[in-house]
Amino acid sequence: MAATKEKKRFLATFSLPDGHSAFGELRLKGEDTLLRLKSDKLLGRIEDGSHLQGVTLDHKLVTCIDCISPGTGHHWSKAGITHYHADVFPHYVTVGGEHLRPDYAMVRAISFRVSDLPALFYDFDAFGHVIGSDKVIDAVLEEARKRRAVEAGEWPQVCYFTGKDTVAEIETPIGKISVNHRPSFSMGGPEGVFIKNRMAVSIEPEAPVTFKDIIDRMLTLRRFLSMAAGRRQGIQSVGLTTATPAQEPGQALELHWSYARKGVGKCASQHRPHPGDVPLDPINRLGEFSAVLKNWLERENGWRVPRIRYIDCLHKGNRYSVDRLVAAANMFDILPSEALPAAAGLPADLEATRAACFDLLRKHAVGHDRDSALSALGRMGKPSLPKKVLHRTSIVVERFGSKFAELSLATSTAVKCRNFFVHGSSSDFDYFKVEHLTPFLTDALEFVFSASDFIEAGWDAERWNAQNHGVGHNFARFRNGFDAGIKDLKLALGM
Repeated sequence: MAATKEKKRFLATFSLPDGHSAFGELRLKGEDTLLRLKSDKLLGRIEDGSHLQGVTLDHKLVTCIDCISPGTGHHWSKAGITHYHADVFPHYVTVGGEHLRPDYAMVRAISFRVSDLPALFYDFDAFGHVIGSDKVIDAVLEEARKRRAVEAGEWPQVCYFTGKDTVAEIETPIGKISVNHRPSFSMGGPEGVFIKNRMAVSIEPEAPVTFKDIIDRMLTLRRFLSMAAGRRQGIQSVGLTTATPAQEPGQALELHWSYARKGVGKCASQHRPHPGDVPLDPINRLGEFSAVLKNWLERENGWRVPRIRYIDCLHKGNRYSVDRLVAAANMFDILPSEALPAAAGLPADLEATRAACFDLLRKHAVGHDRDSALSALGRMGKPSLPKKVLHRTSIVVERFGSKFAELSLATSTAVKCRNFFVHGSSSDFDYFKVEHLTPFLTDALEFVFSASDFIEAGWDAERWNAQNHGVGHNFARFRNGFDAGIKDLKLALGM
């Protein structure tokens, strides 16, 4: 889909919204991407959100999508000729054999790479080196020896790719998701030979979709892969395939994203997942992986916002703060109702009292105290944040058993810390006794949020807990440090 070495500079003639055209130089440089238009005719204003189409000098078709421009300008040459110019920032740029029309359902598939794809889909046997190559070298050289004499030496080396490029293929609510090998190789010679591989994941909806829709599906899958990897995933090498009439092969377009989602920062660079520690194994347990992925995606509409907040927390890596702990606790407050304990309801007499209080308060003028009291009355009978967190914690404890028997102590203490910073001091809780345990308490909330999400989607947590012993994933790191963390917490609380 996307070339290994992408061209970063294009000279092209662009069609403008006012019907005129202008010559432009497009430089692709991430957040500093810039299209500079020049013309000897007055340039009309380029409205925010415009899409510009261009044809390069080597006949490639370029589309600048969702453009913004500070306006146009002009200057005079010594010859007295007026030249007009405009700077344009495109949020996306496609390059290929077809112009993309963002508002049309013309995208058949999207392909991209993420930071930890090889660890998430650890297809170990796809590439290898033949031990005892001397036993197979004659068969390898058989074809070459038909053309010329090729002598085998004492220490032959044979490397291979099995040729099976599809690692996994799963039908999901957002389309068919495929993970593939994309090997490159040299023909060999006196300087040696190589096989290099890059893995890519693709999404192919049931029918062509709009550009905005396919980007949204890509970001949804990226959130799932980030949760599975234990750290936020960056996106690289994005390519689109467009739909064409009569089922002809679609055009392949490179997609350059000016604000492409960045993944691993300095704070999470040492948290590279080990294949043996990730919670899901699509190579050996594809059925489980497929079920979790499908169920996880089916719940995306209700879970979208809290999952985004979780990924934001995850991106901070080993950088902990009060703000991160508060954000981790607040994720539970915005979960959909079906993920939370049912409202307990109120006894009839208490419900009558609440209704009477509502009537009395509504007679007063709108104000902060009056509105706060009404809000508090509205929450009566509904699960509070401590109850929400306890409910999600119980899902994890039930599956992990004795290992996390005291997990609720960590999560309830974390919620008390959050309440201290949101509502102020409390007579029954001294935050400063546990301040030094902020990283452990934050990890407890984040672990419960993501682990319970995966468990409800079908993850076999018992099997993972029984077989996993490493620290190459945030799940494994928290599990292996849990006993020490709980011991320190009890000591701080005087238990």
